[in-house]
Amino acid sequence: MKQLGDKLVNSPVCNSDACYESEFQTADGPIKTWLCMTSGYTSNTTMTLDSEVLKQTLELTAELIKDLRLDLVPPGGGEKLAWFPTAITMPDKGMVFPEPIKGTKDWGWTVVKGIPIPEEDQHKYPDATNPGTFYKNRMDMKNMKRFDKLCFMDAAEELGMFEKQPEQSIAIGSDGPFPAEPSEK
Repeated sequence: MKQLGDKLVNSPVCNSDACYESEFQTADGPIKTWLCMTSGYTSNTTMTLDSEVLKQTLELTAELIKDLRLDLVPPGGGEKLAWFPTAITMPDKGMVFPEPIKGTKDWGWTVVKGIPIPEEDQHKYPDATNPGTFYKNRMDMKNMKRFDKLCFMDAAEELGMFEKQPEQSIAIGSDGPFPAEPSEK
C-alpha cells in the first residue's frame, strides 16, 4: 500500500475544517480515509452502504458505536458512506473511546492512560494474541478523563497522540554526537 497524499478537508459530520483525508494506493485501487479531529468520526471509501466491508464491520462493532453511526456523503462528494466514532488503543499510552454519559442519551470521549505493570506482576496479564508473552502496561480505569463529543482532538492530545518525538543526534566525523539543530546560514 502506497500513500498518495493527505490534506485537511471540511468534515461532513460537524463541518469543521479539521478532517484529515488520506489517499492510499492498494492492490484493489485507491482508497480514501477520513478522520474528523473535531468529532472523532471516521470512514473510508470501502464503507459504502451496501458493501461487504460495512457488513463485516457491523458484525464486529460494539453496540454504542453502531448506534452512533452516521450515513453521509464524503468530502468532495460521491456515494454516501457509513461514518463511525473511532476507538484508538495505543498499548504504551492508553485508549480513547466513545462512552455514553450516564443518565442521558448523549455520549462523549473517554481517555484512559496506560500504566506500567511491575515486572513481578506481568505474568498476571498474558497477551492472548501472542502466547507466552505478557503485557507490560495496563489501562488505568480508575483515573479516566472525559471530553465532550466535539472535543476528540483534546482527548487524543490527553492520550499523547501528538507528542513530538525527541530530536535525534547524529555523529559527523567526530567522537561525539551533535544536536540536530538548523544552521544559522
